[in-house]
Amino acid sequence: MDFDISFAEAMLRRGAGLLEAAGADAAAADADPFAALARLLAAAAATDAPLVVLSEGGSHPALFEEAARRSAEPPAARLAGLAATRQGERATMYEFDGSGPLTGNRIVAALLRPEDRPDLLHVYIAVGRLRGGEAQITVAPALLRFDAAALGRTLELLGDAVSRSANAAAAALAHASAILPMDGQGEGGMPAALLDLYWHGLTLASVRASSALPQQAHMAPSPGA
Repeated sequence: MDFDISFAEAMLRRGAGLLEAAGADAAAADADPFAALARLLAAAAATDAPLVVLSEGGSHPALFEEAARRSAEPPAARLAGLAATRQGERATMYEFDGSGPLTGNRIVAALLRPEDRPDLLHVYIAVGRLRGGEAQITVAPALLRFDAAALGRTLELLGDAVSRSANAAAAALAHASAILPMDGQGEGGMPAALLDLYWHGLTLASVRASSALPQQAHMAPSPGA
């Protein structure tokens, strides 16, 4: 029987429990990419609070509707918005329903600032579902390091070439980002559906920054589920 909690909250509860683990239990958890992500997010909520959590179907539906509209645009049309991505908080989580090949899953896009720069973000994607009140992963997570300022500088250098050439647009994104596997995850190509989720998470952040939406919720983890 599922409890009335969100996938994001279940992740944070799992991570909070792992923060309290020691010895062999902690070492075993770190070998699991999803457990490592849950622990990282719980640590961010506990030590760098507030952790802002925004959920599709919550009190700001316009945020998710506008992000969905922008995500449907060609990459070149989205670049300026991505270059304007900024985040004032240390950590923000966006939770929404999966679509296409990920229908039936719940998605969490977690954006963390590794440094005191609102334009430099680490983006984690968790794909899974709730079972018995616990978060279960269905796609191994990985990390995207995104430098919005670098993207902005590249767009200035390329000028109109970005709108005329899909290759130029892809090169600009590649220059501003790097995908890094998490501990416990093998090297290899990234599924296209997961790549799209990275850009969607950043689009949500850029929409939120441009629309000056108020913070919806601050969530701190609690041990146990």
